[in-house]
Amino acid sequence: MSLHANLLEQAEYFAGKEQRRPAQVSLRRSISASYYALFHCLVADVTQTLVSGQGSTPLRQTIARAFHHKDMRSMSRSLAGGTPPDKIAAASPPPAH
Repeated sequence: MSLHANLLEQAEYFAGKEQRRPAQVSLRRSISASYYALFHCLVADVTQTLVSGQGSTPLRQTIARAFHHKDMRSMSRSLAGGTPPDKIAAASPPPAH
């Protein structure tokens, strides 16, 4: 099982740990695990796209370490706000109407 799948499983466990009144610590742990699951899923998808082939390669591992939470947060906010950076907008197809 992949790291992001394991993290998501952990997030689901903590989210449902207490049935009636979830403890703040369980909810916070669930949110944290969910965040890291998403982060590692995105990194895995991008590195798989950039470096084709099966298995883990040194190049894929090197590229994965180049991702930073702050940069991904900034990019996510930019995309969510409808204002992608110029390089991304130029490489993307126009939206379908």
